Amino acid sequence: MARVLKSNKDIEQFSIDFPQIAFYDEQGSKYYFVFEDKQRSGQWTLMFSEDTRAWTIHGKGETYCDPGEQLLETTEMVRFLWKNRGSVNRALRQKMESNNDHT
Repeated sequence: MARVLKSNKDIEQFSIDFPQIAFYDEQGSKYYFVFEDKQRSGQWTLMFSEDTRAWTIHGKGETYCDPGEQLLETTEMVRFLWKNRGSVNRALRQKMESNNDHT
């Protein structure tokens, strides 16, 4: 299971482990991970498609919904995760706790 994000190395490991960390959407054929969008009081969904090897994000909340997925280059994905690491870490901890509850 992924460790919390404290460095670029952790983000690199997170991206490698993403298929084990994230949920899988059969219809969209992609992995996704949801965490809080603190700036806009909603949530971000980070997605990775194994078919296209592409990272995308989508934001949604009570007062907004991004029109579509935004494609991210790897460097943009790293910056995005670093900027939102507090929310990502919270979601990772919750996922680890829920996994521990089911063992």
